[in-house]
Amino acid sequence: LKFEQLDIKSAFLNAPIKEDVYLMIPQGLDRDKRNVCLKLKKAIYGLKQAPLAWYCRLSTWLMKLGFKISKADSCVFYLEEPEPIWLFLHVDDIGIFGKHLTELKSAIEKEFWTKMLGMADLMLGIKILPMLHCKPMTTPLIPNVHLEPATESEKLAFQLLNINYRSAVGSLSYLSTATRPDLSYSISALSQFLENPGITHWNSFLHVLKYLKGTSEFVLRYQKNLEKPIVAYSDADWASELHEDLPLTRANLASIVGD
Repeated sequence: LKFEQLDIKSAFLNAPIKEDVYLMIPQGLDRDKRNVCLKLKKAIYGLKQAPLAWYCRLSTWLMKLGFKISKADSCVFYLEEPEPIWLFLHVDDIGIFGKHLTELKSAIEKEFWTKMLGMADLMLGIKILPMLHCKPMTTPLIPNVHLEPATESEKLAFQLLNINYRSAVGSLSYLSTATRPDLSYSISALSQFLENPGITHWNSFLHVLKYLKGTSEFVLRYQKNLEKPIVAYSDADWASELHEDLPLTRANLASIVGD
């Protein structure tokens, strides 16, 4: 499957408007017609109804192609036949996801002035990694690999990737506090190297993503059950770090209130 991104140039100018909007004649044109104004036929930037007009223009055209609007999000469109295709819209930025996209891209280019951006790697501030077909892992960290401070060569190898390691680890931190507490130890280990990460730390981060793919069905399920008491577990880690400059003592408490 491919996930490609494209940009509609001057998107709002493609959208007709229903309201009557009149404009003064711009400077440089015939100023003798002082009692004459211009009637706007299509939306322009700065007009409050322009975003909605553009959405109606694009969604109407997509539905003519057979797309349907998602009930969960009106900015998500999907095509079921002949092959599934998903289209994501954010103002004039569009992401398309599917196996064969050539025909759809050609149709969009014929209808709108479009800039094709190729495979999506950054969309709405979200870094997209090509790991859809990665091998799932069963452990959150690479077994028998002790994370150590990066050497200069490891730092350089990682810098060439031009990736924000701190932001990447932070995204996992949010996940661990929400629905995946099993990531807590991994994130704690990766967070020790936020200042000077190396390629080994990045590979360990990617391993966590592979673990998430292999455990995507893991859930926290809370049910009303008065028969089971609340149970708490605590654990501590003593002198497991190999380097004195990375002291770490952990005390974890997990409260279980569901199955």
